[in-house]
Amino acid sequence: LLFDASIDFNTRLKAIQYQKGQMIEEGEVNMTTLELMEGWMSNIHGHLVKYDDEGGLLEYPRIIAVGSRGDKLTEQEKIEVKAKLDKCLRETSHDQKDKQYLQILKEIVIIDNTTSGKGSEEDIGYKYLRKEIYDFTSKKLVVRTPIKWVLFRKVLQSLVKKSENIITMRE
Repeated sequence: LLFDASIDFNTRLKAIQYQKGQMIEEGEVNMTTLELMEGWMSNIHGHLVKYDDEGGLLEYPRIIAVGSRGDKLTEQEKIEVKAKLDKCLRETSHDQKDKQYLQILKEIVIIDNTTSGKGSEEDIGYKYLRKEIYDFTSKKLVVRTPIKWVLFRKVLQSLVKKSENIITMRE
């Protein structure tokens, strides 16, 4: 769950769109960063969380909240942002009280966007995120795929390379 760590959680979001490569701001919308995050967490919670017969939570995917623009924050400010998000999620709005967000939130990571792909200079948060994504997709998101699907895909790929007429999904 991505958020801009450099702005306050209670700041109203700005409506921005891009037209022909130009960014156009359309003013503020009636929603804060925290409200947007709560909405996404509520949606994820509602679709993924499963309970056992006694009401306890079963194993389920965890959310990692990733704060971008960490390069704009000091180390102390990063700690404060994490603590504030944790506190905000403990004190969720009235209609969200049953949502147990902290139980589905695995970690809050604030990353420095400017270091991505820079080897030893890269923010350590990227290494953590890569490991978590790899572990989840390779250990928990394992889907058995019939061999005929793999072979069918290879046939399609070879036809595309030969510029054969293929009906696309859009068509």
